[in-house]
Amino acid sequence: MAKPPPEVQERIVALPRNDPGRGPHLLHVTLISLYDLHHAPPDWLPATIAALDGFAASSFPLRFDRIENRKAVTLRSRESLAEARAFQQALVNHLLAAKAPIMDGTTPEPHVTINYRGDRLGAQTIAPIGWLVDEIVLVESVVGKTTHVEHGRWALREGASRLTVLSR
Repeated sequence: MAKPPPEVQERIVALPRNDPGRGPHLLHVTLISLYDLHHAPPDWLPATIAALDGFAASSFPLRFDRIENRKAVTLRSRESLAEARAFQQALVNHLLAAKAPIMDGTTPEPHVTINYRGDRLGAQTIAPIGWLVDEIVLVESVVGKTTHVEHGRWALREGASRLTVLSR
C-alpha cells in the first residue's frame, strides 16, 4: 500500500464525510491485493519480502479530486492515474518474475477509503488532495479489527518522471 504523509492525512481527516472513528494512520491506497495470510502457504510472507527487496521503481504522484459513495465512501480521481497504474502493473510483473506466490495479484483502482459505511450522498468534487508516493508498505490488514500489521517498507527512487523497474 501507499500511505499519505501526515499533512495529507490531516486534510483527509478534515473532510466532513470521513469516519472520525478511524485513525489517520489507517488511511492508505491499496496498490495490489495479495494473499489472505490465513490461507497463505507458510513460505508466502518471506518469499514476498525477498521479492520486494529486489524491486526498484520511481516515485509517482497520486491526486484525488472527488468523493464517491460506492459500497464505501472513497476519494477517487477523474484523472487516469496512469503512473500509479503503471507502477501497479510493474509490481505484479516483478512479483511474477521473482516467482513470488502472489495468488490474487489484483490491482484495484487507486482510491482512499474514508468511511467504510456508505453515506448515500453520491459523488462530489473536492479540492485536490495528493502526494508523491515515495515508499510502499507491505501490510496485513486484519479484517474486522481495524488493524494494520506492517511487514516491511521499501523506498522508491525520487524525481523520476517515468517508471523504471530494475532487479537487483
